[in-house]
Amino acid sequence: APVKACAASPTGTKIVSGSWDRTVRIWDGSTTNCLWTLQHDALVLGVSFSEESSLITVCCDDKITKIWDMRTYDNVITLDGHSNSVTCCAQNGFTLATGSLDKTIRLSDMRTGNPLLLLTGHTSAVSAVDISSDGFKLCSGSWDKTVRVWDVHAGTYRTQGPRVMYEHEGCVSSCKFAVENKKIVSAGFDKTVIIWDALATQKRHQIRAHGSWINDVAMGEDGKWLLSCSKDRTIRMWNVEDADKMPVVLHNKLSMGYKFQECVECQRTFKVEKRDLIEVGEEYTRCVYCRMPTRSYHRLSEQDLAIDDEISDVAKSDVPLETTVSA
Repeated sequence: APVKACAASPTGTKIVSGSWDRTVRIWDGSTTNCLWTLQHDALVLGVSFSEESSLITVCCDDKITKIWDMRTYDNVITLDGHSNSVTCCAQNGFTLATGSLDKTIRLSDMRTGNPLLLLTGHTSAVSAVDISSDGFKLCSGSWDKTVRVWDVHAGTYRTQGPRVMYEHEGCVSSCKFAVENKKIVSAGFDKTVIIWDALATQKRHQIRAHGSWINDVAMGEDGKWLLSCSKDRTIRMWNVEDADKMPVVLHNKLSMGYKFQECVECQRTFKVEKRDLIEVGEEYTRCVYCRMPTRSYHRLSEQDLAIDDEISDVAKSDVPLETTVSA
């Protein structure tokens, strides 16, 4: 049966996996030996480790979420607040977040099992949740094709609602905070990975290179590397430190309808924004630097020129709308 979920302890010494064969297994991270197997009554859909590696959470197809003590292998808490299958879970300290096919997200106290918050707003199943490292915010992904950011510390979602990001064209399968909560990475059935600015809740980069839907995505703590796995049977690692230089990002910009034009003054290629056309009423023939009243206000650095050259080369070449990059 397929292994639906896995997670590593913060120390990396243990790994927990959950499968559609209704089992949860704990593995030794060094020897890969199976240390413990638990039989559940339903399909296992999600697992997570606590920060101190002493508790694991298992969410299942029978609407039940169980918290296990790794030191004694006892089931210490059982949660049954959801009205449909529990699809995903995430922990921060003693706060547990669970998402469900019932379109809701529930926050619970892992010590007592008491409910803390109920978040509603998604119009379809919640497929992914994550809590920021400071515990102030929660991000969620859904089959409604949105990623939402909830301020669970200040509670502004009660009056203003969550921040909603709509860029995915298919169901969202994964979303996670990254780089000290400054970024969010998400992936979905539209075969794309999107890197968001978590503070501005705006899309920064989009990567489309997998041949089928993406199951999960994660970014390293330094923000340099991104890992994605897909139904196309590949795991791909991306260096996204200079994402603007990635050919697949440039190709995606062209496929999304962005128009590039060569500046008549400096011969550099620049992107024509829709707002430029609205404000001026005609297409610009000069880039933003050449349109400035005094060119001395800004001088192009060597890095700027290098990026412009790469965009120019892609814009002038006959490239496919979708590019497959080998893992």
